[in-house]
Amino acid sequence: MGKLAEIKYLNKRNNLANINLESGSSKMIIILLSRIWGAVLSILLVPIYVKLLGIESYGLVAFYATLSGALAILDVGLSASIIRQVAIYKTQTNNEKELKNLIFTVEVINWLIAVVLGISIVLLANPIAVNWVKANQIDSQTIQQSIILMGVVFAFQFPVSVYDGALVGLQQQNANAILNLIFTTVKAVGVLILLYFLKPTIELYFIWQVVITILYTFAMRAFVYKKVNAPHIKSIFSITELKVIWRFAAGIAATSIVIFFITQVDKIIVSRNLEQLSYYSLAFLLASGITAIISPLQTIIYPKLTQFVTTQNDKALIELYHKSCKWISIIVFPIGFTLIIFAKDILLLWTKNELLTTNTAPILQIVVAGTICNCLMIVPYYLTLAKGNPKYGLYQNIIAAIILVPLLLVWYKKYGALGASFVWLVVNASCLLISLPILTKLYIKNQYLHWLKNDIIQPLVFAIIIIFLAKFIQTKFIHDLNFLLFILLITISYLVYVLSIPETRAFFYKNVAFVRQNIKKY
Repeated sequence: MGKLAEIKYLNKRNNLANINLESGSSKMIIILLSRIWGAVLSILLVPIYVKLLGIESYGLVAFYATLSGALAILDVGLSASIIRQVAIYKTQTNNEKELKNLIFTVEVINWLIAVVLGISIVLLANPIAVNWVKANQIDSQTIQQSIILMGVVFAFQFPVSVYDGALVGLQQQNANAILNLIFTTVKAVGVLILLYFLKPTIELYFIWQVVITILYTFAMRAFVYKKVNAPHIKSIFSITELKVIWRFAAGIAATSIVIFFITQVDKIIVSRNLEQLSYYSLAFLLASGITAIISPLQTIIYPKLTQFVTTQNDKALIELYHKSCKWISIIVFPIGFTLIIFAKDILLLWTKNELLTTNTAPILQIVVAGTICNCLMIVPYYLTLAKGNPKYGLYQNIIAAIILVPLLLVWYKKYGALGASFVWLVVNASCLLISLPILTKLYIKNQYLHWLKNDIIQPLVFAIIIIFLAKFIQTKFIHDLNFLLFILLITISYLVYVLSIPETRAFFYKNVAFVRQNIKKY
């Protein structure tokens, strides 16, 4: 393609991007439903898992989540790099060969890493079971067998990030969401049936995870290559494609290593005590529901930002940045403050367990506060990646790790899991209050006050007032709170919140009008 033709093509893509800025709505709804379903399913089934397996056996499930989260840093930035590079290739033409070679090359590397790590986990199963994990009611042999199965699950789960990244870069979020929804449902419901009707053992739980993970990984792989749609081109391992992404991947990898210390060290330290890890993980599980709900926005925002940077469309970039930040605030604040203010009520209604509620509620409140701050940094972080500069996140997290990792050791020793949860809050609050103003000045000048005034303050104020009012009504007038009353109270509160904010009010009326029109047709 000649230079003039390329400019015309990019301008055309640029104009289409402006016209279709709202075209991601249907994608977002499908992904949102998928994420909400996955989050709701995992949250609702946890009390049943705990009842069938016991709190310590569920601690092994949490231990696997901690282990896989820690080892994710060995992805060496490839999954994030493939999203960006595939999105760049998508804005160009006649690059099917480069695209297919890129995916295949990253895939081979990730599979090699996965196999090595999986075998390592299996070989280290005995030392981990005997010397690290502490349990009162589970013998070391059961723990060892569970860890061996964890190694197999991890080996097949690790490469999924490559296929997930490729589908996001190709903007096949709908297909990705549907596949995720199907396999998440089969995995969660299937294991519940096995535990209930066969034998409630932790080994059976992990055997089912192995089976479904293998099926899911290869289904994802098949779908990615189908969407690349270049059967006439043979994939090869390409050093050239590695050279294209290696600098960006190295920056992401370095950042990931530092983020590991910030986000995973606390869980690794707590993991020595399976009971404490269970409480800690339950708090993070509920808090992760917030991230799951906004994740559809992430999968749409990052490729779009990358395309706008590539086509040098600064106006669309800033517009998308603020619009994304505003919608994340609108979604995150009411859900987050509901979890904080109604922490004990939610946990008791969810688990029906007084001891678990007492031990988890204060951890949940702190973790959710940190998660809110973390969610507000998502769009700015993706902006730095879209700009091709992962170094900012690296330097930010190095400073945070130097200061806060020592605090983790002190706070955990003094306050236990509650002290560890403070690390999560302090890290994310510091990034929001200190790092974000600097980031905004570097990448989109003169936009910080606009962000604060238009994207944050309005939904924050409305969320605080409405959720505190709901708690006041519950305390004053609803002394015997049950699940239906709680849902009714929160639904009314959220409806008031939606009608209070211009963006959500317009969205609500638009959908009501759409439903009315369709009803009239019939």
